[in-house]
Parts: sequence; C-alpha cells; structure tokens
Amino acid sequence: MSELELFNPRRHARLIFELAADVYAWLTWLPEWRAHCASLVDYFPALERPLDVLDVGVGPGVSAIAIADRLPDARVVGLDFSQRMLTTAQGYLERYSAARQIHLLRADAATLPLPDASFDVVTGHSFLYLLPQREQVVDEIARVLRPGGHCVFLEPGDGGDMLSWLKVPGSPKLKLCMGLWRVFSGRAGRFSETTLAQLLGRRLEHVEVSRTLEGLGLLGRARRKDHT
Repeated sequence: MSELELFNPRRHARLIFELAADVYAWLTWLPEWRAHCASLVDYFPALERPLDVLDVGVGPGVSAIAIADRLPDARVVGLDFSQRMLTTAQGYLERYSAARQIHLLRADAATLPLPDASFDVVTGHSFLYLLPQREQVVDEIARVLRPGGHCVFLEPGDGGDMLSWLKVPGSPKLKLCMGLWRVFSGRAGRFSETTLAQLLGRRLEHVEVSRTLEGLGLLGRARRKDHT
C-alpha cells in the first residue's frame, strides 16, 4: 500500500468526521457557505406542491437549513452517517426557526432506509468525493427519486490552481475553509467534469456539470427518467 493510499481520507472518512465535527461546523457556519448551499435550490424543479428534499451528507446541518431558508414549505430530510455531525446539526436546528421542516436521519447513503420514488430532489454539498462506494450511492439516489426528480451536487473539482482558494469572494474564514477543502480533497480524490458526469450518468439523465468557486468546485445536475 502506498503512502497516498494509507492516508487517503476516503479510507477513514467516518472516523475523521466523528472527530472533526465541531471544527467542520465552525468552518462552514458562515453566511457565504450557507448562501452557496442555498444556491442549489436554483436547480430544483418547480412544482405546485411542497417539495420533498433529501440532503445526503448533511453534516452539521448548514446545507439543509440553507435549503429550508429558501424553501420554507419544503420537507427536508438531512442524512449523515456521523452521529456527532447529526448531534451538532440538531443543536443548530433547535435554535433556527426555518428548520422546523427538517428531519435528521442517521444512515449509510449506500443503503438508504427510504422507500422507492419518495423524493423530488436529492442534494449533496461536498459529499460524494469522500465515499469509497460512489456508484452504489448514485444507484440509491436514483432509486429514491421520483420519476422526473432532480439531483444537485456540489463536489471538489480538479480545476483551479494552488492559490485559487484565495480568489473566492468572501471573508477570511471562507478562504480558510476553501484552502482546507482544497488540501483535503486533494487527498480524497477530486472529480473532473468527465468523471462526475459519468458517475451521475450511471442511472440518471440530462446530466450537466459546470465549474464554480473559482474552478475549485463542480456543480453536477441530473434527473431521473420521467418513466420507470
């Protein structure tokens, strides 16, 4: 086993996020990060009823709360495998009024304990890149999406240069967050536009991938087929 494989965060993601939940929450609980999470809503379908949204890898709850801010009538399920992350998220939810429609669930995204065709949207903000079983997770996402349902994911990309994180508009804390994300994702394995499109295209259609965050991030969108 090489040194890179030995220290690959994907091999120890569960342990890392149990130990670092408080630090991760401190880094990401800031207006710019919430705004970026909320921007995923721009790619949600327009339906004449409240949306059912599954936010996988919800972590400390920042992404789910940002979505609830934008769509206060939506029913949001925030899922994570880290109990420490979910405990942190529950603390935020208890003092955040927009989070009243958010339900937290501890589970593995590769074996979702959820019914078929039960969500209009599945989201993830910096999540898929950490997983060793990415293909299984995408299969599960396709299973729980309703026909015509959308998925929207923000993942670290292989673009940008070593100092791109300094160019991201925002506070020094956001730049620190981006810099650490750049380093961490370099170990775990970033996506290219092609590899993210191929992954989402396993079971989904209308796949689109674009760059964001000064090239550091990739925004991937796809839909489940309108027919079963």
